[in-house]
Amino acid sequence: MTPNTSSPRYFFSLDAIRGFAALIVVLCHWQFYFYKDQTIQTKPVEELGLPLFSYLSIFYHHAFFAVDLFFLLSGFIFFWFYADKIADRKTPFGNFMCYRLTRLYPVHFITLLSLIVLQYIMVSRTGHTFIMQNNDTWHFLLNLFVIHSWGFEPTPALNGFNGPSWSVSVELLLYLLFFLISWKKLNRNKGLLITIVVAGAIIQYFYSMIGQGVYSFFLGGLTYHLYAWLIKRKNVRRVTTIVTIAAIALWAVVLTEYAFSYIRDFSMLLMKKVLPGKDVTFDTALFNLSRNTFFRTIISPATILTLALSETTRGGLKVKWALVLGNASYALYLLHFPLMVFFFIAVDISGISQEVFHSPFTVLVFYSVLIPLSILTHYYFELPLQDLFRKRLLRKPLPGLVTVVNNQVTT
Repeated sequence: MTPNTSSPRYFFSLDAIRGFAALIVVLCHWQFYFYKDQTIQTKPVEELGLPLFSYLSIFYHHAFFAVDLFFLLSGFIFFWFYADKIADRKTPFGNFMCYRLTRLYPVHFITLLSLIVLQYIMVSRTGHTFIMQNNDTWHFLLNLFVIHSWGFEPTPALNGFNGPSWSVSVELLLYLLFFLISWKKLNRNKGLLITIVVAGAIIQYFYSMIGQGVYSFFLGGLTYHLYAWLIKRKNVRRVTTIVTIAAIALWAVVLTEYAFSYIRDFSMLLMKKVLPGKDVTFDTALFNLSRNTFFRTIISPATILTLALSETTRGGLKVKWALVLGNASYALYLLHFPLMVFFFIAVDISGISQEVFHSPFTVLVFYSVLIPLSILTHYYFELPLQDLFRKRLLRKPLPGLVTVVNNQVTT
């Protein structure tokens, strides 16, 4: 392997993992069916009777990391694909925003409209909305302009309409910040990127949605810079092997710790000695914060780095069904919430007991509807509209750009 190994034109594996992450988010949101009045969580997740909880509890508990992965992947892809083009003035702001809005907006818009109808039916039949509150004119306008997570409300549930779209709103804000940094030719300034990541952690304390996005997106950018540096090494194959082994070992620790809690138990004993004046609640919160930070900062980037290096040195993952799922992941992510509302209304109208949502079969039926619907939406709604609007709005289309951006979806 020469020291000038180049990155592939398209990261198949990163697209595929995005699809799996979207499925995990859907599974986690299944708990909404068991909230009091489908609005307020009154029991711990363990007591809700979620389908196959004993086998899938890690996903029910930690879907937060899947959303975090969306931001991390976006940061990696954008610094890989767009940063230098923007810095070199090859991608002007108008073109950049045209590509991003035509990617994000069509599905966001149709799900927004669908939830006006679905939540109206929900309120008419039950007297309350499904999870999302503030489905009023003001929040509709915020959602319409995709700025509903720019600091107007503290939690997604208060943003109205399609709850999961909070991350889409944050993504749009991140795009503006990313473009500014790249346009100022600061995209290679590692010190600045580290400062922004730290700032994201601080912002997250005050406003979790924006802070989470800033932290993970620019951490993804740093991960890309590490990747770009590593693929120029003469021993890149050996480095790839080492990084892969390290990532597998880290995941082994994560899974065994979740099963047996040996790190948690040891940490609790240690904190009692180091911080004897603190109670169990404080010790638990400190451990959870440390664990979550370690996962987000080390394990998730190591996973992305492993996949990118492996694809660069050994070739791409070309499992067709995984790629199709990855391409449709954005539609899957945004469609699942209105489909959940639809399922609840259908069960209510049919007179079926809500106990049906405890059944694994119901989850299987839901996925059996959601996945094909998302694939059809991507290929027969998203892509045609993207092509239509880009032909009309782009000033100077770049050769090969549309194909790559269509595949490298963002959430």
